[in-house]
Amino acid sequence: MFRQSSAWQSPLLNFQLRVKQTSSSGPAYRSNSLSGNERNRLLISQNGSFKDHSLISGIDASEDSRSFALFDYDNDGWLDIALASTSSPRLRIFRNRFSEIGNNEKGRLVRLNLTGTKSNRDAAGSIIIAHTSKTKRAFQKTLGQGLSSQNSPSIFITVPPKDSLEKLTVHWPSGKITNYKPTGSETVISITE
Repeated sequence: MFRQSSAWQSPLLNFQLRVKQTSSSGPAYRSNSLSGNERNRLLISQNGSFKDHSLISGIDASEDSRSFALFDYDNDGWLDIALASTSSPRLRIFRNRFSEIGNNEKGRLVRLNLTGTKSNRDAAGSIIIAHTSKTKRAFQKTLGQGLSSQNSPSIFITVPPKDSLEKLTVHWPSGKITNYKPTGSETVISITE
């Protein structure tokens, strides 16, 4: 049997005494984090490998960061980063400005919004196949990534320079398959099951 809650609760006076004792003797705890005090890194896929863009992005800070989320903060078509840390500052937002630093060959970013009807409303678990004139890539719609974070509910598909998005195939959790042919210049596509 479990004890009554009064048997294991600390009296308020005892709690206040412990707080007073620890507050005058320095920090009440010490962090022994295995991931703390490491520099943040931003690796970007370029030409089949990853390049370190940590310094130029400003994300290269020595703090105890735990999680990040990708979203389009300023609706410019480029993904921005929200970075959460256990130390101060707790939240940083990094605006994506790579388009402004002289990249002459710009691709385009297509935002895909899915709405389920037979499946769940958020279309979680859907698999999207993006067919371009040169490649075929797969994406999966998920609802949460990382520690206490959630990315934008949209799926972002990058269309490389000199390439075009020819077809989207959505495999819904219900088993239904939807094929969609983009017009070519769309930046936001909404598909309903």
